[in-house]
Amino acid sequence: RRRRRRRRREEMAGSKGGLVDASVSGCIRAILIAYAAYSAYAIRLFAVQEYGRIIHEFDPWFNFRATQYLAENGWKKFSTWFDYMSWYPLGRPVGSTIYPGMQVTAVTLWKAINVFTPISLNDTCVFFPAWFGGAATVLTAMLTYECSGSAWGGVVAALIMAIIPAHTMRSIAGGYDNESLAVTAMVLTFYMWTRSNRNEKSWPLGAVAGLCYVYMVAAWGGYTFVLNMVGLHAAALVALRHYTDALRKAYSLFWIVGTLGAIQFPVVGLQPIKSAEQIAPMFVFFGLNIIGYGEMLVKKQKLQGDRKKAWQLRIRVYTGAATIACAICAALAPTGWFGPLSVRVRGLFIKHTQTGNPLVDSVAEHQPGTADAYERYLHKSMFMTAPIGFLFAMAHFFAHVNPQSLFLPLYACVAYYFANRMVRLIIFLGPIAASLCGIAVGYALDDLHKICKKYAVRYLEGKSILFHVDEEEKKAKEEAKKRADEPPAKISNTKMKKKYSNNVTSSSSDAKNKDSFVSDPRQAISKIYHSNVSVLFRLTLLCLGLANFAIMWPAFMNYSHEMAQGMSMPSVMFKGQLQDGRVILVRDYMDAYEWVRDNTPEDARVMAWWDYGYQITGIANRTSIADGNTWNHEHIANLARTLTAPEDEAYDVIRHLADYVLVWTGGGSDDMAKSPHLFRIGASIGQKGGTVDMMDIHRKFGVDRQGRPTPMMANSLLFKLVSFQGGVSEDHFEEVFTTKYRKVRIYKVVDVDMESRNWLSDPSNRVCDPPGSWQCPGRYPPALKKYPKLIKPAYPAEREKMAAENAKKMKKKSGGSALEL
Repeated sequence: RRRRRRRRREEMAGSKGGLVDASVSGCIRAILIAYAAYSAYAIRLFAVQEYGRIIHEFDPWFNFRATQYLAENGWKKFSTWFDYMSWYPLGRPVGSTIYPGMQVTAVTLWKAINVFTPISLNDTCVFFPAWFGGAATVLTAMLTYECSGSAWGGVVAALIMAIIPAHTMRSIAGGYDNESLAVTAMVLTFYMWTRSNRNEKSWPLGAVAGLCYVYMVAAWGGYTFVLNMVGLHAAALVALRHYTDALRKAYSLFWIVGTLGAIQFPVVGLQPIKSAEQIAPMFVFFGLNIIGYGEMLVKKQKLQGDRKKAWQLRIRVYTGAATIACAICAALAPTGWFGPLSVRVRGLFIKHTQTGNPLVDSVAEHQPGTADAYERYLHKSMFMTAPIGFLFAMAHFFAHVNPQSLFLPLYACVAYYFANRMVRLIIFLGPIAASLCGIAVGYALDDLHKICKKYAVRYLEGKSILFHVDEEEKKAKEEAKKRADEPPAKISNTKMKKKYSNNVTSSSSDAKNKDSFVSDPRQAISKIYHSNVSVLFRLTLLCLGLANFAIMWPAFMNYSHEMAQGMSMPSVMFKGQLQDGRVILVRDYMDAYEWVRDNTPEDARVMAWWDYGYQITGIANRTSIADGNTWNHEHIANLARTLTAPEDEAYDVIRHLADYVLVWTGGGSDDMAKSPHLFRIGASIGQKGGTVDMMDIHRKFGVDRQGRPTPMMANSLLFKLVSFQGGVSEDHFEEVFTTKYRKVRIYKVVDVDMESRNWLSDPSNRVCDPPGSWQCPGRYPPALKKYPKLIKPAYPAEREKMAAENAKKMKKKSGGSALEL
């Protein structure tokens, strides 16, 4: 029976029109989707209109700098790029720590567009998020249609996805960040996966879904969500007894192609078969193939008709496979093959600020989501409509047993949970909120159209509209009842005929009730659903619901445009209002970086908190001590301890590492506001006491309600550099530039240690791992060994041992002396 229903679904899918077709309604839908794509592009251009074609925020500046390097040097050099201008003096192996999909895509687009019309690489990167915002909009329409079968639902989903703040938050023009591409790649992967489940013949598209997943891996570290989402969908279908051989083939192709592609990226490596957050989809792959092997044996031995023997065979296969799997896991576990959950993933399952890593805890985007955040990024109208679409999608799955229709409800549950744990992941809610709202409105429009069409036909035929009963159907039921009531020919006695008739009537009535509500509840529910009373009730609800949505739509559009304008403000400049009411453009941050670029030597080293490292290298084109990649937590902790230490102690370290010190001032999210996190990071990472509680930090290193600093805060270098109440010694630092509105202050380090500077600039003092490779990180100068309180080893002991051995070899070869770390 399940196979017959599936065959009917496939026939219906083949006979009905698609999302866009040659019909009048299909053309209207095509126009509306095109309008949605244009709206998605236009709403993201507020930043360009207000501030010009400039890169925003922090991370996008590194992405732009990496794109420039790829465009100028090609893929070979890019894949082996070791950047000594960041994470000084260690450097960063960019080729093995970057997801290169966005850079490769941007350079490809830049070259392609220049074939037709000139465009700069900067402009390509600025408009890149807006272009892919439009692409994600169209793909969301396709995903919604594939999972729901409602063409108008896909159109409504596109109109919502185009402007919903949960999507625009990471795809404003100028916000050249990985998420702007990743959302598009994610929706594309989901669409191809669900498309591969459409029918028994579409399983080869699982390989295409795997290729799309590889593109997602290249784009963003959030690829683990996509992988686990597809694995969860396949596992859920099996758990709900909807396993098919086509599902096994589609998922196997997806996992094999996707995994083989993912491990080609150095930043990923063997994580798909080792890391705890990616191991479940691998188990799903093996589980599906074990089930498939069991079914093959059942067919081979022709046991389909003997359920008992068939299940005995299956259980033997499953038990044997489970035993082998447990043995393999037991053998690999002691070797450390299976890695633990990463800190960020662990933060999705435990309370915020208790991940064990204060660096991760300090990031505002890692805080839990709240109801206010949902209403802010989804708007009240969509936040209320999406649950209705969720119920419709679930009802559609159980009514039609459609594998694709289960995907969106699962996606909604998982995305909501993760967004609730980490506010940054609200970006996952953009596509699913649009899809569920589209399903709610699309199904309502489809149902309303069917009801109105049915009533219109009855009216034109001159029949009763409200309480019409089909005469042919009524006649057929009466004949069937008459045949059921008629006694067999062998019963001739009148009393026996009467007794038989009464018994048949009673038993048939009981059987009818039992058949209707026990043996086939779907048919009973369908009968109630299509009854005249139900139709009138549905018609009323549909009209009221659609009218309410139409009323809320203008408010949603206005709110989305206001949010887009608010999110279009770059971090390097913003508009402010003076006391006299004049609106001004504050360029303090941009001015500071441009001053560094124009007034310092090209080899100048600028120390600042790690937040600003990308902008220092990207805008000022100068060497930074650390940036937002956070690939070496120990180095960031060393920086934090140095900035929060007393001035004399901090200066003794800084003169060996930097020529200038840059701090953000002027209130708001300046360095004073971040200082408790700096102190906590420095006091926790690399220390024996573990993570320090934030309440203890505020008592020791903070400011009271009257603005008075604690003694430890007042004595710190950071307070003296930032606050205009304090002041640093002129023997240590010389203030060389303060921006117009005092948002940034820049100091020159007095009496820089040239011996350490020259030692750091000597390539022979770097350690190549493995020897002779392109990965040759630098080391701290030997003079810093005198300050173990502030500077801890940035590499494991094995790396330090290797450095010492290399130094000895160099000493023997040169015949001279070599300094040791």
